[in-house]
Amino acid sequence: MLIAQNDDPELLEWLANADRDGGGFVRSMARAALVADDSNYPLIRPLILQLRVKYPKYEPTDQVKQEIRERA
Repeated sequence: MLIAQNDDPELLEWLANADRDGGGFVRSMARAALVADDSNYPLIRPLILQLRVKYPKYEPTDQVKQEIRERA
């Protein structure tokens, strides 16, 4: 189970994009967040939020964001 799915679907999309398209460091951090269990995910989440601001090119499209909002 991906903890990011429960926490923030938009963050999950950023993680998936960064894991797929990111450079070595960003990809490694995204992968770590995607596989983290519920006791370790809270440790990495603040770093991921900072990386998300620093690397906005992995943001989901506006269309994807709208679809996520409509699901909620």
